[in-house]
Amino acid sequence: MAVKFSGNLELRACDNHICRSCGLYIHQDPIYDQHKQSNIFWVGLSAVQFAEGEKKLPLAPSTRTGALIQEIETPFSETISFYKTNLVKCVPLSQDKIRYPDNKEMEKCFSNFVWELENLKPKMVFLLGKQVASFVYKKFDAGLPELDNNFKYQPATIQNTLFVPVHHPSFVLVYKRKLLEDYISNIQALFFLEILNRCKIA
Repeated sequence: MAVKFSGNLELRACDNHICRSCGLYIHQDPIYDQHKQSNIFWVGLSAVQFAEGEKKLPLAPSTRTGALIQEIETPFSETISFYKTNLVKCVPLSQDKIRYPDNKEMEKCFSNFVWELENLKPKMVFLLGKQVASFVYKKFDAGLPELDNNFKYQPATIQNTLFVPVHHPSFVLVYKRKLLEDYISNIQALFFLEILNRCKIA
């Protein structure tokens, strides 16, 4: 995947105790899923804070967002490989409270996301929430579509990969819970699209 973006960024993935780009590492080491080539990416905004001894994973099933993602994945777990990540691999804290990462922190960590795209080669990338989608589409000089209120999501091809902006799971769980099954089924329908494309290539 030939990804073009502004700035002279080193394309690498940070690992525990290595990345020092933005200073967030002082709160918690960067959080990564197991690096593996995957059919589908889930991309959140930033890591959450984990307790000592707790298994540290992006979009972990122990969170409400991660639990819903796991529910969406489960029927496809034997046919599709999934990978979870965040735009910001560390946890942003202010006075010990989690906050949204700022634009500078997202910029600093973006090269790590590009490394994941280039090396793990997803066919479809789900961008969770408008903030994530807006940032990624801007970096790739693409026009961001509006999120459909009925969860009818339209993939866009960027550098030979399908990107799909979707509502954040936490938004659906809080504000659109009555439509939760529609949200799940419409995302799963896109999984079938990826499977179909794979069959055509084969």
